[in-house]
Amino acid sequence: MRINIIILIVTVLLGAGLTFWLDGSLHNGKPEPAPSPVIAEEKPESEKVPDFAFVDLSGKSHHIKDFKGQVVLIHFWATWCAPCVVEFPKLVKLAADHPDIVIIALSSDVHDDKIKNFLKKIAVPPSNFLIARDQKRKITTDIFQTFKLPETLIVSTGGTIFKKIVGDADWTGQDIENLLSSLKQ
Repeated sequence: MRINIIILIVTVLLGAGLTFWLDGSLHNGKPEPAPSPVIAEEKPESEKVPDFAFVDLSGKSHHIKDFKGQVVLIHFWATWCAPCVVEFPKLVKLAADHPDIVIIALSSDVHDDKIKNFLKKIAVPPSNFLIARDQKRKITTDIFQTFKLPETLIVSTGGTIFKKIVGDADWTGQDIENLLSSLKQ
């Protein structure tokens, strides 16, 4: 019995070590290279954003139709997702720099407390940055078939999904500025 426990512990430790090594998380003290997002091509203009409603962390109900005529970013994330945690402050800055867009951050966390504790550690999001917990991932998985986090959908003023970005993106770059400017016209 004791030998089984020792074998189990050694196996778990070796597995964790191998994961870190293969993951590239240990760079011998060097900073980790910036992630490059996987950017999908523009969606066809006929693909309207699906109809959905959500309740933000303050308890206010919203409907996607409330944002008609505005550029909307629907961001799927979670506090347990490392790339999401890295990307989140960049989106907060984007919202602060662009008060004319709306960012809807739908978390896949199971409890509101996890999200609220995370938010205490970052800059306060502006009023155009709405945060909600997607209960049972009904919006994330059932409506948008999103299984990989983070993922962001950019919705045009006409209500069509213009672009899908998978992974941690540079939301402060010139490419994003150009894209947002083109969608606001």
